[in-house]
Amino acid sequence: MPFTETKAKKTFLWLWLGQLISNLGTQTTLYGIGLWFFAKTQHLADFALVALSVQIARIIVLPLIGNQVAAWPRRRVMLISNGIGAFCTLAFSMLLLQGKGIPHLLPVLLLQGLAAMAEATLILSFSSLIPTLILNKESLVKANGLFASTDTLVLAVAPFLGSWLAGLIGLEGVLGIDACSFLIALICVLAAPWPNQLNHPSKNASEWKGIQLTKNWATLQKIWSSSPLGQVALTMSTFIAFSYAATEILFPAWVAVAYGTQRMALVILAAMLGYSLGLLAWQRKAANYWQRIWPNMISIQALILMGAGLKTFDSRPLIWFGGVLIFSSGLPIVMSSIQQIWSQIAPPEELPRFFAVRYAFEWSARLIAFISVSLAVDQLIQPALIWPGLPSWIKSSLGTEEGRAIAVALGAIGWVLFLSRISQAKNLRSTF
Repeated sequence: MPFTETKAKKTFLWLWLGQLISNLGTQTTLYGIGLWFFAKTQHLADFALVALSVQIARIIVLPLIGNQVAAWPRRRVMLISNGIGAFCTLAFSMLLLQGKGIPHLLPVLLLQGLAAMAEATLILSFSSLIPTLILNKESLVKANGLFASTDTLVLAVAPFLGSWLAGLIGLEGVLGIDACSFLIALICVLAAPWPNQLNHPSKNASEWKGIQLTKNWATLQKIWSSSPLGQVALTMSTFIAFSYAATEILFPAWVAVAYGTQRMALVILAAMLGYSLGLLAWQRKAANYWQRIWPNMISIQALILMGAGLKTFDSRPLIWFGGVLIFSSGLPIVMSSIQQIWSQIAPPEELPRFFAVRYAFEWSARLIAFISVSLAVDQLIQPALIWPGLPSWIKSSLGTEEGRAIAVALGAIGWVLFLSRISQAKNLRSTF
């Protein structure tokens, strides 16, 4: 039977569900293991090293597979990747739960890195498969929205979920949930009706010839010089990844330090509501007008972050929570639009290579954000706020009490987001 549009949508939904569950399990385990190490050693550096190992492993694997994924049978690639993830979970269980003492960190980091490589392969395989699978333009916009929205949702939920589960049911429970997530993902890949051309290697497949950095560099040049939209995709996706990763670190820390756990619970509810509204808006109406909506949403998000750096909004809870709601509602819209842009600029035969370059920049930006933000707060902003020579009007507007250094850092991230939007204003006008 021919592979119809209905079957294509069914395949996408099965793979999307498996990817969502697998990614959520991996990211939740990441934070659960990091919190477990922190509880055992009381060294925050151990927690940070687990997160850094994942980002570095993701970046390393891209040049290894980016030029070859299109020539591999995707179903087999996704099954093997899920199998590697399940093996890592089993190895974690043997390493962390059988011994009475604290295991050496290096084997844990190596296993986390291997699991992250498998997860990166899944993300690259699925994201580059979507435009090949869904040919109808309207359906493709919605499919891109689902993929990008759920990926961002996992990154937002996993830190809280992993920390909460580690404290509630212990590391054994977190690893058990991760094992179940890989099993469900395997079932989803097996249950999906695959088109024959994706089930078998391409006739033009060639032997693996190494990392081929020159080919990745040529792809980067092609993206940048092909059209203004290519420059928009590369620039905006990188700076958005940096800004969102920095916010992911700074915002929970600010709320915890300055307001306490009671407001944190309200923040999570407001963020979940906003995110749900944004996702619903994309699926209903916003997807039809995404070219006009997403640049404006970035500007609004930038202004909200800038407002966090001003002390005056601390005493206005209605405006404060309204900012959380609006910022969260913009996440699925912005990320879905970025996914749609990359789907448009990449030729079908070069989708994996284009997406490998994309994720190399995005994940590198996240890594830089993880490293730089905490250093900036501790070594630069905090000393500047208590510097005796700082003008009084600046002190009164920014504040010097506990948590204000983190809020000022959020304001600076708002400027990064806004300036990245301004830098691409000409390309956006010529494209949209």
